[in-house]
Amino acid sequence: MDISVETATFWFLPFEQTIEIIANAGFEHIELGLFREIGEWGVAQQLKDIEPKKAIQMIHQAGLKVSVIHDGWGVMSKPYSVEDFVNPQLPEFLDQLGYAPGCIAFHAPHIKGDYDKKWWQGISERIATAARSFRTDQTVATIENMPLFDGYYVPLPTPEDLMAFVSQNDLDVTMDVTHYPQIGIDPIKAARVLRKRVKSLHLSDFLDGNTHLFVGDGNIDFVKLFQVLDLQAVRSATLEYMIAPPEEPISSAKQTEFTDNLKTAKARLEGWIEAAENS
Repeated sequence: MDISVETATFWFLPFEQTIEIIANAGFEHIELGLFREIGEWGVAQQLKDIEPKKAIQMIHQAGLKVSVIHDGWGVMSKPYSVEDFVNPQLPEFLDQLGYAPGCIAFHAPHIKGDYDKKWWQGISERIATAARSFRTDQTVATIENMPLFDGYYVPLPTPEDLMAFVSQNDLDVTMDVTHYPQIGIDPIKAARVLRKRVKSLHLSDFLDGNTHLFVGDGNIDFVKLFQVLDLQAVRSATLEYMIAPPEEPISSAKQTEFTDNLKTAKARLEGWIEAAENS
């Protein structure tokens, strides 16, 4: 299992600085979040003006490998088209990478407006086909569990719903451990349901309604989580270091702080994994 950092969580930093911080913290792998921006939604803005070839060159030069490509979108603007589901740059990133990542993670799609399960039933098969088209002998295609958004319909909210969908469509799961408590679901119980299909993890913490906290600063029992999961089947455990953008420019002291915090997160995660494996 690779231990990686989600690059998109540093969306406010230049991409080159992001991967420098991750490499200096002792990581060998990243989860590469792809840029997309439509209307009120935006992710991985650090890659906005960087061509895939250049981004991959930067990653190689930093001595890092991509364990997961995180499509990170899923916001549907055309109700019965899968056009918005897959990032249009994903094929080029895969081509430029030069090797197969262990996982490509897609968000469960969500759509604004008065939609319901009937909409999902009408498009779910095409969503599954689109995701499955990126699966290879070396790469699994996963669907990430998503929280609920005001004004949007989000399918597959429960672990039972998600498990049924991926099992029926020969897909796998990226489990975001914070998204479940956001909607009142115990992540440990969710892990028991999803265990056979979890191939990657998004790791942050949760406490009293506060989401995506630094790992160890909330009340998620990560040792118990890792005891429940089949760690031999999990290809990547990705740290999501979600912080508010500091004032610009980023000082060398602030960059050192980011690096040191990632070192702490890595040490915590490795300790929890070891404790789970030895229990």
